[in-house]
Amino acid sequence: MNKHYWLLRPLPHGTDHLENFIKTNFIAVGYPVGEDLSDFSFNDMRTILSKNDMEEGIGNLHSLVKGMSIGDVVVVPSTNKKDIYFAEIESDYIYDKTVDKNVEGLGYPHQRKVKWLLNKQSILRSELPDELRGSLRYPGAVADLTKHAQLIEQLINGTITEVTALETDAIDVIKELLNSKDDSIRLKAAELVLKFKL
Repeated sequence: MNKHYWLLRPLPHGTDHLENFIKTNFIAVGYPVGEDLSDFSFNDMRTILSKNDMEEGIGNLHSLVKGMSIGDVVVVPSTNKKDIYFAEIESDYIYDKTVDKNVEGLGYPHQRKVKWLLNKQSILRSELPDELRGSLRYPGAVADLTKHAQLIEQLINGTITEVTALETDAIDVIKELLNSKDDSIRLKAAELVLKFKL
């Protein structure tokens, strides 16, 4: 299974829980609807959210419950607009009934256990490559950042190098060619990758 990379804002049900997330090694989204959603389909989730006037959150909720997988990486921006944290998902979806309450400070029952990377230290947003920083401007609570997989891995591993937009475009083209149905095209793309790796 392919590893995915996600943006997750630490504001479930309108309250900043970043400190709690880091201290107790989990992430969450809000939507306190009184139900464990493990066995719910996308449409079932949308129906129950609609009954609770929360239908606009279907994408966020479905991503956490069904989209994310163990081993995926989550990029969590602080509300201070400066610090960015990284975590690796370590559990399947967890429903925590004790916080499934539609009150301020609670309301974050849909969770995943995580391991915070970089010893729970942040990276400054200003140090991120432009294209990743641009994607973090997305206003929603959850987004798929997998198109930035290589940059995120380099940040986590401390091997980030300045890659120009042109180089990024070239890498994207090679990735597409590696998935071609034509064996000769795939072979040429693989040769290019190996040539520049050596």
